Amino acid sequence: VPLNPIGPDRLGEASIKWPRVFGDARRPHVVLLVGGTSPVCRLDSETARKMGRAVRAFVEEAGGTVHALTSRRTGHAATKALEEALGAAHHVQRWHPGGQENPYLGYLATADAVIVTGESESMLAETAASGKPMYIYPLPARRLGMAERLRAWLVRRGQARPANNRGTVRPQQGLEYLCARIIASGIVLPPRNIRALHQRLFDLGVARPFGAPLELGARPCLNETEKVAHRVRAMMGLSDVEDHPSLTRATEAVATNVSS
Repeated sequence: VPLNPIGPDRLGEASIKWPRVFGDARRPHVVLLVGGTSPVCRLDSETARKMGRAVRAFVEEAGGTVHALTSRRTGHAATKALEEALGAAHHVQRWHPGGQENPYLGYLATADAVIVTGESESMLAETAASGKPMYIYPLPARRLGMAERLRAWLVRRGQARPANNRGTVRPQQGLEYLCARIIASGIVLPPRNIRALHQRLFDLGVARPFGAPLELGARPCLNETEKVAHRVRAMMGLSDVEDHPSLTRATEAVATNVSS
């Protein structure tokens, strides 16, 4: 998953800074993190309305409250449809450019469970790093455009291993070799395989598919930033990050820039 700065310290600070973001709402407090249309998925009004109804039923069955947070990509029409589907008993925190301070970390730190729309690797990564019960709501796939279809074709050809006349796999050559080199050089990047990411998070026990029974309690934390920092320290011959505050600051800065 993408590097991000979410960890116990930041979540602890957020829980102190925003101790009552849920007010007196009924528990469990379930946060719905809403992304939006991406190159591979779509979130239109119909999809948002369907999602709102499904999430509302899911949370009301447990006697709780939905607190939805929209994002820059959600859009006005999808946000309005989501609000109508959730109803007055639940809350939608609309995204606004600039202005007031964003309580996103407060919600993430104090939620009982989190539902994430599946197209956003960043929101999936941040929730996975929080240790909260996470449920992934998959958005419907978009029809691929010409560029995406070309990328998918290049990957298929680059990974192909045609058989020779004897039925054995021959080394890459010709068109397969050319496509593989184009992909390896970074001229064309492989298309995103968001479903594979979801499955990996399920396999790790970090997330569950939306619709699985609501189960509260801590989950394994997926902290990729710490793993990368540890690997960098080892490559540089550094034994402990506390002995090198400049490296600590650099690692935090990279994670913050990547997540934003």
